[in-house]
Order: sequence, then structure tokens, then C-alpha cells
Amino acid sequence: MKEHLIPTYNRYPVTFVSGNGVYLYDKNGKEYLDFGAGIAVNALGHQDAGVKKAITEQLDKVQHVSNLYYSEPLLEAAEVLADATGMDQVFFTNSGTEAVEGALKLARRYQSLKKGDDVCQIVSMLGSFHGRTLGAVTVTGQPDYHKNYG
Repeated sequence: MKEHLIPTYNRYPVTFVSGNGVYLYDKNGKEYLDFGAGIAVNALGHQDAGVKKAITEQLDKVQHVSNLYYSEPLLEAAEVLADATGMDQVFFTNSGTEAVEGALKLARRYQSLKKGDDVCQIVSMLGSFHGRTLGAVTVTGQPDYHKNYG
């Protein structure tokens, strides 16, 4: 099966089949403490009753709505986030990489409006990783990710 995957990650030789709370279980039943939390997208743990209830309730209404339209959960989440941060508006993305791309574009736009198109610097850290898209790779502080991309 794994021969069908492009080796973009150095995966560990384990296949997880289930999870409960802060634990993951492999296909042999071995238990692991989930310190990765799906790269921080599963911070509430596995099989959380409240999350399952909310997802089930939403699935009974509508599963997915494109960003071309509004949905009640989208508008409610935007309001909560705006109120919590003191910001006027929020920007939802589909991934961490898309969030990085959006932040880069926003920073470049702000700088362009304030100083002009010729002045733009983005600061990033050595050893960092921000995603695999071209923009995210340019601010990733690992030379191996820059190879073969100019």
C-alpha cells in the first residue's frame, strides 16, 4: 500500500487504526500516547463525546458548503473569533499551509500599501517548516526544501 504514496514525509513505520482520548492504537493493538494530535488539529483528543455530538448534528444538516457561500457555523465561528480577538474580520483557510500563504499575501499587501511594491521583506527562522506550497517553502528555514525550486 505505501508504495502508492509519494514519499513527502519521513513516516514512522506504524499504522494507526483507532484512537480514544489522548491515545492512538496501531493495527496490532499497541497503545501510543498521541503527542502529535494530528499536527495540532486534533487537540481535543479522539472520540470526544462533545465533538462527536457536534459533528453528528452538523452532518444531519449539511456536510460541507463551499467558500462560495455562507453557512450558519461559518458565520457563528467568525463572530466568536472576531469578538475574542478584537479584530473586525477573520480569514478561514483549509490548511496550515493555506494560512501561511494568506499571511504572506496579507503582509506583502500591507507593506505594498504602506511603502510601495519595491519594499518587502519576510523574516523567518532557521529550522522552521511552514508547508509545501511555493510561498510557504520560501519562508521555510530548511535548505533541503528549497532544492530544485529556484
